[in-house]
Amino acid sequence: MDLELSLACRIGQHLMCGLPGYTLDDTFREAVRKYKISNVILFSRNIRDKEQLFELCAQIQELVQTECGVPALIGIDQEGGMVSRLSSDCTIVPSAMAIGATGDERCALRAGILTGRELSALGVNVDFAPSLDMNSNPHNPVIGVRSYGDDPDVVSRFARSMVEGIQSQGVMAVGKHFPGHGDTHQDSHLVLPAVGGELSDLQNHILPFSEAVRGGIQGIMSSHILFPDIEKENVPATMSPFFMTELLKNTLGFKGLVFSDCMEMHAIAKHSGTVDGTVSAIKAGVDVVLISHTISLGIAAAEAIAKALEEGILSREVFDASTEKILLAKQMLQEAERKPLSVVGSAMHKKENQRLYAQSLTLVQDAPFELGGNPLFVGVTCFQATVVSSEEHEVNFAPDMAHLVGGSSLVVSENPDEKEIQRVLSQASKCSSVVVGTYNGHQYPGQIALANALAKDHPVLTVALRNPYDLAELDVRIRSIAAYAYNRDTILALARLLKKEISATGILPVQLVRT
Repeated sequence: MDLELSLACRIGQHLMCGLPGYTLDDTFREAVRKYKISNVILFSRNIRDKEQLFELCAQIQELVQTECGVPALIGIDQEGGMVSRLSSDCTIVPSAMAIGATGDERCALRAGILTGRELSALGVNVDFAPSLDMNSNPHNPVIGVRSYGDDPDVVSRFARSMVEGIQSQGVMAVGKHFPGHGDTHQDSHLVLPAVGGELSDLQNHILPFSEAVRGGIQGIMSSHILFPDIEKENVPATMSPFFMTELLKNTLGFKGLVFSDCMEMHAIAKHSGTVDGTVSAIKAGVDVVLISHTISLGIAAAEAIAKALEEGILSREVFDASTEKILLAKQMLQEAERKPLSVVGSAMHKKENQRLYAQSLTLVQDAPFELGGNPLFVGVTCFQATVVSSEEHEVNFAPDMAHLVGGSSLVVSENPDEKEIQRVLSQASKCSSVVVGTYNGHQYPGQIALANALAKDHPVLTVALRNPYDLAELDVRIRSIAAYAYNRDTILALARLLKKEISATGILPVQLVRT
């Protein structure tokens, strides 16, 4: 690979931008041609099916290599579970918390291998996974099941196995969100969160990152969080030289690529501005800045970086060293063996993935329950509970379960009121039992009120289809299962459980506290 690049090409190595649809549009092509933006992040909006994604990745590589002389980093948020961008004809592994619930680190390794193998075959070479966040705050609106649990040692061990699996397939794993997003009660997509405490108070959150660095992780993503007791300049970790350079690189010894979280998130865009924030992030020690949605902001950021280098705001020596690191990472990824497209969504992968989902199902409250011959399935449709999550349009818990197991179904609103609860009670009067699926019920208390009302006169099983924290407030008469995801694979596993083909053997990876 020719490492002698123009300044524009060198600047372009530091930007990763998104595009609007299934194909390369003229605006994006021009940004690559003129401004040498050399890296792309993909979302569900870019993916129709595996064949289309394979072709899109090939077109991206051809464009970037032709215009910039180097390969592209093509990244995606493919964590598994609720944060999955791939189409349904690919293999979507369980969420981190579901894998943690198996109690077996080999499951994390297998999940990583499945994910990395399919990404490699599709042409994606960077996976923004796994989450290394320790979910110590049950009210965290954005992490939750994206974390392996609330124990730093468990998170460290499972994340390290997932990283090993992904990177064994020639795909870069990027752990996130340094120095930890697990203790926030706000979503940095919407606001700029702040976490108090000295550096010593962060040690449990930093441990998974430290262990991942020791294990050879190739990428780390920053968090857009203020730590005012540590960083006195009132800037988030992404823009903090202390966090990005002194702590991550000098203290933890990280030598890989540092990525920013998206600079269009409100935590940055509404406070520092995407463009100015980009320059500050690079100055702090970030190698690759993500501007995920608006290519015009990527162009403006490229111009701002050039100006900052000209004016000495950015050190050319430090900048060039970062560029060389990016180029060497690209060379490493380019030399990795590509997997054939035929592995994507293969029968073998799907079968192995179903075993992972089955192993994750967790019995939380072991109250007596029998399904009987005429069960009623009740639940909400899958909605986008946080900005980062992917909506699952192909499944609907209540009717799908009734179809697979037998019985009747009723779809309810995300936060049922007393009138709706009475309607459900009336329909349940002649049923042998009721199975309630909750989805973020700890934030929509009407779901919990519904389950508890049903338990007064009926055998009830409640399944938490995302965060297990829903189950903390249930009546003690309710049998409860943590399933960690609202998707097709989860529903298939639950149907097998209710048919008594499998047992719920998972171990709850977080503490549930009744408020």
